[in-house]
Amino acid sequence: MTNMEKLQTAWDAKDLDGVKAMFTEDAIMVLLHENRTLRGAEVEEELTAMVLDEETVSSEFRIIYENDECAVTRERIAGQFFGGQVSIVQLWRDGQIYHMETSLIKDNT
Repeated sequence: MTNMEKLQTAWDAKDLDGVKAMFTEDAIMVLLHENRTLRGAEVEEELTAMVLDEETVSSEFRIIYENDECAVTRERIAGQFFGGQVSIVQLWRDGQIYHMETSLIKDNT
């Protein structure tokens, strides 16, 4: 199973510990559509809120590109945090994300 498949499995199962284990302690999360950059504990807080929110669910998930150092995905994420199509770029080190950039794509539906 690839890193992204492991992360998506944990995300879909609402496995908070599993999702958090996929991120380094000093991870950076850039939310481009909100012009916000989260670091370390802020990333953990945001992940906790997203994973524990029952309405924040992923569908139409697809991996556009992935190797051991980088992944690019696209999916639809419902709920209060995104509510549309999302493009995500993750940089990986030793099986964990240390940098992630997320963009909400205008949804024409």
